[in-house]
Amino acid sequence: MVYFLETKEAAQAFNVSTGALRLAASRNSNKYEWLKVDNEKGGRGGKKLLFKISKDKLLTAFNQELITKNTLIYDEKMQKVKLSEIITTDNLKTINNSLKTSNLNLTESKINDDLAVLNLKFENLSDELKEDAKSKVKLLKQVEKYIEGGLTLKRALFLCNVEWRNYSNWRSDYKKYGILGLVDTRGLHRKDKTKLSAWMQEYALREYRTFGAGGFNFTELWWQIHKEAATKENYDFIGFDLGEVKPLFSVKTLQNFIKNYYKDKPLEHCIITQGLDRAKSKFLPAQGNQRELYDMKNMCWQIDSSPADIIVRDDETLEPFRPHILSVVDVFSGMGVATLVSKSNSLSLTRLLWKA
Repeated sequence: MVYFLETKEAAQAFNVSTGALRLAASRNSNKYEWLKVDNEKGGRGGKKLLFKISKDKLLTAFNQELITKNTLIYDEKMQKVKLSEIITTDNLKTINNSLKTSNLNLTESKINDDLAVLNLKFENLSDELKEDAKSKVKLLKQVEKYIEGGLTLKRALFLCNVEWRNYSNWRSDYKKYGILGLVDTRGLHRKDKTKLSAWMQEYALREYRTFGAGGFNFTELWWQIHKEAATKENYDFIGFDLGEVKPLFSVKTLQNFIKNYYKDKPLEHCIITQGLDRAKSKFLPAQGNQRELYDMKNMCWQIDSSPADIIVRDDETLEPFRPHILSVVDVFSGMGVATLVSKSNSLSLTRLLWKA
């Protein structure tokens, strides 16, 4: 079905200016289909300029609030019709409220939100994954409302900027799993997951904490866990040792478990691998007072050099530069000598020591 709009309404529907439409008509442009009809009320030239528009574009313009349901429209017989007469009131209400509806009735509500394949729960996902899944639900809902309003699926997908393949996959996954079916699960099965059972994890951590200093032999630990599995899980360790039975997990799995476990525990890992003293020097601030180590003057001098937070000018060349502060301080008494130098070098330090 084809309809026509007057210049002002057509400009709103096409989201262009009225001048652009009149210019297109005067140039006989093919961009917009138009015609001139007799103006009942007279006017300049006695003609009325009308622009052709399809039903799909009418619905799209209404949904985007470019026109209202009271916009004056002409049919092919040049009879005045209203948008409310072109589509039903129910569809108008559906389209108008499409973005306000929170539920997408593509399938029955899911009682169990767990995704059977990955055993996930929506509330445990990150905010980024939640927003991504919700945006896909909104797109599915919008496409469905467009179709209910009379648009073709191709046109609805074009308006929502969604590819057919993605739409088909999202719709199918939503019907099967609910909103969890729309979660991007790539990598989730590997993140913070391990094939090791609870007792294997405890055994591996205990051994690593005991023998982790220096070069740790993960292959030996892998072999010991399989030997222990013969007692705890009735595992055929003899067949494993002979290479006839498949291992429970690989050495790489064991290494990844230890790596991921200590990923956010750097202090504990440093104590295990490098010792308590090295851990203190790495993770604890400096402690104690050097004055307690010296009981007389001139037993220990501290020399320091650092750039000053000021700009000065040279007396001879008058060029500005940032000086260095050289200081020599007696640790016991706290007395010291400081000077400003253009460069921190051995000559400047020697002159400062002379002054001290």
